[in-house]
Amino acid sequence: MIPSKTALVAVESNISRDPRVRRQVDWLVDDGWVVDTIGLGPSSTQTVRDHFELGSAPKWTRGPLGSLLAYGLLRRGWTFAALTRTRIPPTVRDRVRSGGYDLIILNDRHFTPWVADRRDFGDANRSTHVHLDLHEYFPQDLRGKSLWARLAGPSYRWARKTFAHPRFDSRSTVNTGISRLYAGEFGIPEPAVIRNSPPFVEQSPSPVVDSAIRLLHHGIASWDRGLRQMVDAVRMCEPRFSLTLMLLGDQGLINELKDYAADLGDRVRVVPPAPMEELSRVVNDFDIEIMFYRPTTRNLELALPNKFFEAVQGRLGLIVGESPMMAEIVREYQNGVVVSGWDAADLARALDAVTVNDVVRFKAASERAAQDLNADVERSVFLSVVAGERAKGQS
Repeated sequence: MIPSKTALVAVESNISRDPRVRRQVDWLVDDGWVVDTIGLGPSSTQTVRDHFELGSAPKWTRGPLGSLLAYGLLRRGWTFAALTRTRIPPTVRDRVRSGGYDLIILNDRHFTPWVADRRDFGDANRSTHVHLDLHEYFPQDLRGKSLWARLAGPSYRWARKTFAHPRFDSRSTVNTGISRLYAGEFGIPEPAVIRNSPPFVEQSPSPVVDSAIRLLHHGIASWDRGLRQMVDAVRMCEPRFSLTLMLLGDQGLINELKDYAADLGDRVRVVPPAPMEELSRVVNDFDIEIMFYRPTTRNLELALPNKFFEAVQGRLGLIVGESPMMAEIVREYQNGVVVSGWDAADLARALDAVTVNDVVRFKAASERAAQDLNADVERSVFLSVVAGERAKGQS
């Protein structure tokens, strides 16, 4: 009997609520891997062998004085050891150190300095394939000028340099724009692109009513994601449009948004989120998803979010701003409109120009796009990368 391949998937998030990492785990298990996970919270998915919960940071590192000691006085490697390595259960470090895994996947920036630790990543596990998956672009400096940002900045920049550490056998990220940024900055091969596409859903577009075009935006409640502009656009455009905001996160912000849109009555609704596994089916009741991210940061400029692909699987038309990663796909599949300009008036003009026939055409185009933009397509890329096929081809 051929022994099972073993993998460790590590992320500083709650895996049960992290769709990208959950897909990694599911893809590996379906491919015959035995998978362990490390993350926040007591469990990840029922398919793993062992889940290890990240411990708490040592008491002496907590609070203002602890932050000053950890970030201001310790050498960078010691800062990582104090704030992250000590939280990794000893059983995990023993398995890593002894070569107990064929594959280790580190997600995002929090664990990257771990590969430079010769105690755990030494000669005994040289045959272990180590993969780094970056979920977004991490800029060279922390945003803001807060005391914490100034204090943690040097440690953040030091840890960020380990993205290029030679112990990583392969890397991936979420879109071509971010991949090229990292490659140019670090002088590494372009990370593989594994997009945040959900599983394929077998369904048809819902019918469209000319007098009632149903707009949707779903996701995290954040003013940076164009919520004001969307509400203002509905305020300006024809009454045939209504907007549903399906939001999670900051309840205070959600309440502010409800007050902001109160004058529009039923034309703007704010509703709770649907379960992640049901989103692509729930959103099928709508006509057009709006994603209008003013490019105030590099990540907003290069955004290609989960909701984009959930809307495609939901067979919706798409209205996006000139965000290059989203606009490229909308233009390729002709399943929506790319708005020129970032004001609410620009969005309102684009909406008013959309006819019922346009909406029907957009939704039909998303039905075709759904065949390409789904997790099954991304799965094959992911499995080939972590198996070393891409890395060998680039060496």
